[in-house]
Amino acid sequence: MSGSSFNSSVRVATVSLAAAMIMAGPALAAEADDAGDAEQGREPILVNGHREEVNLPTVRGPIIDVPQMVNTISAETLRDRQVVSLEQALRNVAGVTTQVGEGGALNGDQFVIRGQSAKNDIFTDGLRDFGVFTRDAFNYESVEVLKGSSSTALGRGVTGGAINTTSKQPRTEDFFSATGGIGSADYGRITVDANKGLTDTIGLRLNFMAHRNDVVDRDDIWARRWGFAPSLGFGLGTDTSFTLIYFHQEEDRQVDYGVPVAETVDPDDIHRPVTEFGVPRSTYYGFPGDQDNVVVNTLTAKFLHQAGDWLTVTSDTKLGAYKRRFRQTVPGCRDDEQCGDFLLDGDPTTVPISRTTPRGAYEQTTKGIQNVTTVNLTKPLGGMKNDLIIGWDMSYQTNDRSDDARPSPELQDLLNPVGSPLPEYPGVVYLNRDTRATDIAFFVDDRLWLTPQFSINAGIRYQHYKVTQEEVAFFTNTGGVLAECNGVVGATAACVVDGKATHDLWSPKFSAIWEPSETMTFYATYSKALNPPGNSVANGDTLRTPSDGDTISRTDLDPESTETFDLGAKFGLFGNRMLVQTAVYQVNRHSPVEIDPVSNNLIASSEPKQRLRGFELGVSGAVTPEFLLNVNYAYINAKYRRDGTEDGDEVAGNQVRYVPEHAVSGWASYKPTTGVLQGLEIGGGMNYQSKVYLNPDNNQVVPSYVSFDALLAYNFGKFRVALNGYNLSNELYYAQVNSSRIVPAAGRTFVGTIGVAF
Repeated sequence: MSGSSFNSSVRVATVSLAAAMIMAGPALAAEADDAGDAEQGREPILVNGHREEVNLPTVRGPIIDVPQMVNTISAETLRDRQVVSLEQALRNVAGVTTQVGEGGALNGDQFVIRGQSAKNDIFTDGLRDFGVFTRDAFNYESVEVLKGSSSTALGRGVTGGAINTTSKQPRTEDFFSATGGIGSADYGRITVDANKGLTDTIGLRLNFMAHRNDVVDRDDIWARRWGFAPSLGFGLGTDTSFTLIYFHQEEDRQVDYGVPVAETVDPDDIHRPVTEFGVPRSTYYGFPGDQDNVVVNTLTAKFLHQAGDWLTVTSDTKLGAYKRRFRQTVPGCRDDEQCGDFLLDGDPTTVPISRTTPRGAYEQTTKGIQNVTTVNLTKPLGGMKNDLIIGWDMSYQTNDRSDDARPSPELQDLLNPVGSPLPEYPGVVYLNRDTRATDIAFFVDDRLWLTPQFSINAGIRYQHYKVTQEEVAFFTNTGGVLAECNGVVGATAACVVDGKATHDLWSPKFSAIWEPSETMTFYATYSKALNPPGNSVANGDTLRTPSDGDTISRTDLDPESTETFDLGAKFGLFGNRMLVQTAVYQVNRHSPVEIDPVSNNLIASSEPKQRLRGFELGVSGAVTPEFLLNVNYAYINAKYRRDGTEDGDEVAGNQVRYVPEHAVSGWASYKPTTGVLQGLEIGGGMNYQSKVYLNPDNNQVVPSYVSFDALLAYNFGKFRVALNGYNLSNELYYAQVNSSRIVPAAGRTFVGTIGVAF
């Protein structure tokens, strides 16, 4: 560790702990008055009128008790900001960035948390969401982001954190609400939420959504989707309950792969999006034949039995089927055509040329089933308070995919691309890939209070993960004749490639927790996560046989290993109306390497070693009953490290790609509860993100940005009218990033809604 790095880390830790002690001051001063509150049944911390809790099969209890950062986007925030997708919901959490997911603007299915990919770490009601699609928010009760390694609780991967969405579930009272909205760029949306109490213990709930939108300042981009989610609960409010939740969503959209990054022949040049050099952000480089058609069906069964004051059993099962047809066009701006040079030379006679690459469509069907069963025992151990969770997590997932051959690249005027005529798609399937994955896991997590204030929490998960894959190539990816198969040269009608990876994974976690009062928690946590080859089945992870002359491939490597060290503090302020969280952390990501005994090549994982040091601060709740606040700040010092490979050594010391050094998300609202202003709602928010690099070489960069949103609403009787404004300053910034291409965010947008509830 270098001296400068060490000093930087110490400064961050000092700032965090100093902030923690300043915030702790009032609470410590009042601790004497609060003595004995625990025995007297002290009120839990409430944020926006509800208890801030995590309710996953393997992680339960108030957020203030969980020894890691947990950012929650409540139902109220989802409503206030008129959130329509998971990607929009996560704009409320600093430090989460969005990659170019397969679907384009307003689509968020591939995220990065604490510098680590979370594309396979999205959960619904604590169960893994197997598919890849635009997740609409119409059936969300809340969204939680667990920061830090969570493999012990949630399974393989989950290296930087996890995203969990909580479904709306049935209740025993009757209620009905409906909202209609219209807005900029042909925006239209209808949602319905209706619940019927059939008996004192049985409830039926139905949520419905129909949605359409274009995108302000993005030509030719549109989306149409609809969905419904009925749920039925038995034994609600009793010791034994059983709930069924069905979810259906269909979508048809025009794919947006954004704009290219300007590349020049100058090796010292920093490449930027072409929109930074005068190309209108509305410019679209795709074709009308690009498409994204998705049908999603999932069924979740949740069982809970409270056997007594000290024993709880849960068993949750999810079955999912996801069908998708997808075709995109990838924009490019390469030095071969002097695209960037001609764009920047100021000479009107030189035409910058974009090389856009249409892809053949792929069709895939993803299916999965998972069961998580837990037994929670809260009996004292040796006279000390103890909370033990044991259980299993078993799943089986398949992904059957076929890829069409692609047309030849198109050369177009960068400033005036033409979307017609359509490329000449070969119309033949060049590749079939069938993947099967089995995951069998057992876990145990125990928290023991050595004193009323000090406890230790230890857990471990064992997983046996096996993934197999059969890949059959009929042609080259451009429809040409195969001239090689498994390293053997010679024409062949089809080439079969089998892949297999089996790993036994051990994921430990250990925390020391000090709770000097009911409203303060300090913790130190160590955790380890493992990311095996073929981890993300539906996202196209491939298993390859060795190349010609090699005897090993990346599938022979050990899983990537990520170690996380967290030091944090949490506080309840303002009469338990507000929760404050702060943490410093370090993440060490190890990239396994191995020397092939035949070729003498160094085989390595796709990402070099990384070390990330960060500081996070989150504030959520009510300063007063009328003034609500949700603010998050994230600082990440993310660097590549030497790993012995040529690529790894060349980028050592560079910033990890897709990771902003600074990020802020804030939202505040004022809602008078008395007086002449009662019923009025005024809200405002901002998002800031520092520059982001798109590649390990750090010569492709997306600039920093600040954007502002606002809300004006009024409630009268059973009705609510609202006007939301987004990106009010019409800032040019980028909603999704990826190597060599980025998607510009929508320009200034307004959405008006009217809702009724009774």
